[in-house]
Amino acid sequence: MIPDKAERDSLRSDLRIVLDAADPSLARTVARGSRAEDLMPSETGRPAPTGRPATVVITRTVNPRRRDDFKRWLARLISAAEAFPNNLGTVVLTPPPGENVFRLVHRFTDEASLRAWEDSDIRRQLSAEADAFSTSQRQAATGMETWFSISDAPGAPPPKKWKMALVTFVVVYALTAIIIPLEMAWLPRSWSFYATNVITNVLIAGLMTYVVMPTVARALRRWLY
Repeated sequence: MIPDKAERDSLRSDLRIVLDAADPSLARTVARGSRAEDLMPSETGRPAPTGRPATVVITRTVNPRRRDDFKRWLARLISAAEAFPNNLGTVVLTPPPGENVFRLVHRFTDEASLRAWEDSDIRRQLSAEADAFSTSQRQAATGMETWFSISDAPGAPPPKKWKMALVTFVVVYALTAIIIPLEMAWLPRSWSFYATNVITNVLIAGLMTYVVMPTVARALRRWLY
């Protein structure tokens, strides 16, 4: 299905860059959004990608004396990424005052398009240039990150693994402490362990995915992110 104009405008508004007010030209670079033919390939006669959106998070620690060089490099990187088919944009999360860790979130419509960008000569060249004034760490978003995604910050990098593990343990423990006693009180004692275990796991998975984890992620967002 081809997204309508409202959906396209919403998508472009989400693919924004958060930068210092002192650098408005860079903010405008991304505010324009990707070119229409790259964002919506099905509108130009090319087949629409069928895979799931793919995201990669690049963390760069910038030399504080070279921040201006980094911002100029960043504008070139974003322009280069926009030139690749099926690019959904780049979100840049700037650090608080006194820190120098920037996070770049690249989004593509499918894994193959992301790999094409990652394997491209231009990306390798730009990455090598940035190594002169920053150090890089790459993180692909997989696994439990989906539970910790926040709707009003779709491009935010995932929390640290130990934080996700800790929150997941506490939530699962609390749910089992509530669900299992209720099952013991309400379900027939003639039911086998395997039957009740299926019910337990279905309830836990459903509650965590649709109710508990979205609420917990929003409530703990300051600590998680």
